[in-house]
Amino acid sequence: MLHRKLLLGIALGGLMTGGAAMAQTAWVEVSDNAHVAAFGAIADQVDDWDVHDAAGTVIGEVDEVVGPDAGTPTALVVDFEGNAGYADRDVVIPLDQFTRENNRLTLNAAPDAVGAMEPWND
Repeated sequence: MLHRKLLLGIALGGLMTGGAAMAQTAWVEVSDNAHVAAFGAIADQVDDWDVHDAAGTVIGEVDEVVGPDAGTPTALVVDFEGNAGYADRDVVIPLDQFTRENNRLTLNAAPDAVGAMEPWND
């Protein structure tokens, strides 16, 4: 009896931790008029902005503004062009990884950090 309980406990524990490890954020495209406070703009304005690296090279563009619901922008989907070390793919990047100065959106994350971020599959 003890042996069965032990095996059941191990199996349930493995299912619970495995499920949590595989969980990803359920992103939603925000509404066009959602205010993106970090940039003083609305989502519709942020879409299609060029994204630069620290050296000023254009590395991609904003494809979507996303968040946990349609009114709360918390991340940008960047469509990388495959240059300056950034792979050619779409990636969800938190807003705090960007700065905006002189009408230039700069990504403050290195290519290896971006490589570990969540891909966007639309």
